[in-house]
Amino acid sequence: MKSFQETTSADNKSIGFDYQYYYFLYLLLNLKQGEQIGIEVKDDIHIDLKDGKQVLLQLKHSVQTNASGEIINLTELDNDSWKTISNWVKVINDPNEGRKTLAQQRAFITNTSFILVSNKSSNKSNKFLKNVMKLKNREITLSKFKTYLDELHNETKDKDIKDYINTFKIQKDKWIESFVKHLKFELNQDDLIDKIKGAIREKLVKENRINNVFESLDSNIRTNNYITIKKREKVIITFEEFRKGAETYFEKARDSKLPVRKKVSNFSGDPFSQIFIKQLLDIEILEEDNIEELLSLTGYKMQAYINLETWEQEGEITASQREQFEKECILQWKNIFNQTHIRLRKRWLKEKDTISEDLLIEHAQDCYFKVIEKILEFEETKFDMEFSNGQFYLLSDTPNIGWKIDWEDKYK
Repeated sequence: MKSFQETTSADNKSIGFDYQYYYFLYLLLNLKQGEQIGIEVKDDIHIDLKDGKQVLLQLKHSVQTNASGEIINLTELDNDSWKTISNWVKVINDPNEGRKTLAQQRAFITNTSFILVSNKSSNKSNKFLKNVMKLKNREITLSKFKTYLDELHNETKDKDIKDYINTFKIQKDKWIESFVKHLKFELNQDDLIDKIKGAIREKLVKENRINNVFESLDSNIRTNNYITIKKREKVIITFEEFRKGAETYFEKARDSKLPVRKKVSNFSGDPFSQIFIKQLLDIEILEEDNIEELLSLTGYKMQAYINLETWEQEGEITASQREQFEKECILQWKNIFNQTHIRLRKRWLKEKDTISEDLLIEHAQDCYFKVIEKILEFEETKFDMEFSNGQFYLLSDTPNIGWKIDWEDKYK
């Protein structure tokens, strides 16, 4: 038996909201010119078509599994499906929307597609789904279909489901015929993120850029939806609005510039153990109690490292290209290092013991500040200051570069 906390857990509701949102995003990617889509406006999701017709979608997500660990089948007495149909009956017959007569109700039905979307599996033994298709294809009469509904109503002992079925079966014959004709079931709708990525792929996005486009779209649409709802406005997006907001992400995915990811994992471990931090403390660029700055510079290093690793793993760059990039960065450092230490080097070779620590630090700081002014480039990609600095921090952490004249003796 489940505990009270388990029965009141928000997990199921949360995944239901996510399921609705991701199906919305999937449909948004497939929107056509002249159409618009809304979430939690006319229904869970709705689409206004170019010809003036509309699509109403109810989404039902289940976490229940069968003995094989698969999502359960949709049964003919499924509570979700019958509750959905009952709700649509009330929408169609809503007098407050001016739909009091049969003619008005049928006009609304004719103009609308009603789609129940669920991750529940389709079921060949589901007689309700079978009979809906048979009635659509005129393989059975409406009289036989209504007889089946009576049998179904008598079969269940669940009061709510009885009420839902009754709400539907008491409608006029022409009403039921019209509704069934416009009723659809989209089952087995699972792995929505894969479906979204498939829709992105179909827009001719490079395979190794699909995740970037997905992440950008996901973040942008979620944020805009939140802001819109917070302003107490309706979330309705036209094709043109979506195109205007999203085309940047697709254009970036198609160009040859490297996609720089700003969001990186936090550094795990003792930040003071990093060689590049030890070097910066040594030349008094950093102070030990300035943790905020220390973590900020570590973030730049992590950004450079993770992007380089990801680009190589995803085939954006080859290992030899990465190696050549690092060699060029080291060469830029070396030129500045030699320039800032050229006079000091002569004294260092002859009278090392007479040179003060302050003078060593002064030259090292001069070298450091000139190096981090450099903006790095990789073929057609010009990096920003954060990445460029991060790359030099990464190289000084390896360590392949340093700042003081004796850095190799101390850190390599």
